[in-house]
Amino acid sequence: MEAQTLPQWSFDDAYVDFEHENFTGSLKRAEDVLNKASNLIETGKFSAKELAALYEEGFDKLSSLKAFCRCKMSENTKDERAAVVEAKIQSQLSKLELIKQAMLAKFEELGESEWEKFGLSHWKFYYEEQKNSWSKNLKNKEIFAELEQSSFTPIYAIFTHLNNLIDIKAQDSLGEVKNYSFAKCAGILKGSPDGVLRQNIFNELSKHYQKHAPVYIDALNMLHGFRQAKFKNAKCDIFLPSFEQNKISPQAVNAMYCALEKRAGKIREAVTLRASYLGKERMSACDLLAPSPFSGKSQIPYIETIDTIKSALGEEISQFINLMLKNRWIEASLKENKAAGAFYTRFNELKQARIFSSYMGTQAHMIQQAHELGHAWHYWIMRDMPSIQTEFPMSLAEIASTFNEAVLREYIKKNADENLLFDILWQELKSAANFMLHISVRYSFETDFIKARSKGLVTPKEAKEMMKNAWQKWYGDSTQDMEEFLPYFKLHFYKTDQYIYNYPYTVGYLLSQFLIEKFRAKEPNFFEIYKAFLRDTGSMSVDDIIKKHFGKDIKKSEFWLECIDGALGYVEEFKKLSKIQARI
Repeated sequence: MEAQTLPQWSFDDAYVDFEHENFTGSLKRAEDVLNKASNLIETGKFSAKELAALYEEGFDKLSSLKAFCRCKMSENTKDERAAVVEAKIQSQLSKLELIKQAMLAKFEELGESEWEKFGLSHWKFYYEEQKNSWSKNLKNKEIFAELEQSSFTPIYAIFTHLNNLIDIKAQDSLGEVKNYSFAKCAGILKGSPDGVLRQNIFNELSKHYQKHAPVYIDALNMLHGFRQAKFKNAKCDIFLPSFEQNKISPQAVNAMYCALEKRAGKIREAVTLRASYLGKERMSACDLLAPSPFSGKSQIPYIETIDTIKSALGEEISQFINLMLKNRWIEASLKENKAAGAFYTRFNELKQARIFSSYMGTQAHMIQQAHELGHAWHYWIMRDMPSIQTEFPMSLAEIASTFNEAVLREYIKKNADENLLFDILWQELKSAANFMLHISVRYSFETDFIKARSKGLVTPKEAKEMMKNAWQKWYGDSTQDMEEFLPYFKLHFYKTDQYIYNYPYTVGYLLSQFLIEKFRAKEPNFFEIYKAFLRDTGSMSVDDIIKKHFGKDIKKSEFWLECIDGALGYVEEFKKLSKIQARI
């Protein structure tokens, strides 16, 4: 597929580039706003309304400029300007955090009627949440803010630089040997139809990470060491900040994992059922994301992908997708030096969304487009709200995206012949195993690492054993080997803005399975209920939002078993196809 046929994003209606006046002017204005707010705080003569207005303006600008840095860094990982500018913005965000603390302290003086009177009611949920936050007890906030800027935030950049050094040689099924960067390796493992290449890339990555594992473990020790110093200072449980950040109760997460463990044997069938189609008794770790071996070899043109997504998702979302394309807010081209993976971001200041990916013409990439467009639409229907009410946690951020995926697959299945139906169900099994097993491995590994780190430095040998135990716990005997390099390969472990960045994906996936059942049942006014639900995601906890809109208690395993059993329906559908003899 020619790169020029794929959409490439533009920032001409945003910040253009780092040296452009749109960017420098917005950053200068943000700095001025922060200085004004800091001066007011110093005098002690300010109102809650006045400080909130300055904070909101500063947040909208700085969050947007940081998102722009991510966009520029992702479209060209060799652009060293991005990290430099982002560090400057992060410094301003640290100052903004101190302003927020002063603002919250001022909110304590407000009477019940004054929230509405001063136009601050949109802050009420956040304020109530923060009153009981672990960070409330954190002492020496200024010192931690400075240390965060100098010694914590750069850890993610270190991880990025380490993986940008990857340049391995691997042979494909035609005998051709090429060099592969980190991004290309990730793309191949995520869905290349060439089984030989997948295995060789996997083997070479294993060698690379085995050699360099101590450096990655050092980074993880630094990352969690800093966090735990803060938690110790605040005298809080080491896992509480993650649950708080994701606006979900620990009881709900525990109930979800109890349900997953109860169904683990059945979930593993999403792995074992696919192994024989790849000519293996047990699945290889390098094949966990392999495409259906019977899928068409021809690439799906991007325009066909978009038309299919629009047909599946309906008129309102179709119009939004047209807008995204018209405004050039979608990046899907194939270029050297692009980052791996896909993501959505937004510019709060400008009320704009962007999505990033590298479209390679497969069914998996079609689903990926629907996923990222789901994120963008989620924000789009909330853009009229104050930014604080659009800051939905990761546990709810994945719902619109994974729901889009589910609706798209439902649509394709209805219009599919037997061969295409097999391919779609193959994708469903991949997703089920990924969200319920692979991400659970990450959760088990990371929580074990965090517990061990609270007692001292973790060694590479200890980390390797933790990974082995986590893999065995969730995959059991369904695979013949394991993805031993996962803790070094997966960027989610190194994010400094998200703590324990894994289980929210499982929460989102399972909640989307709950929603797709409602969708299938054609419940009256479902779309409007769904939109109202999404618009509440920035101002309610996961527990409360499900209770409000659907009357369910997510602290009970029964709820999660209902969601899991919905997903396991795909396993039963796949079994019924009985394709082994017919296809081999």
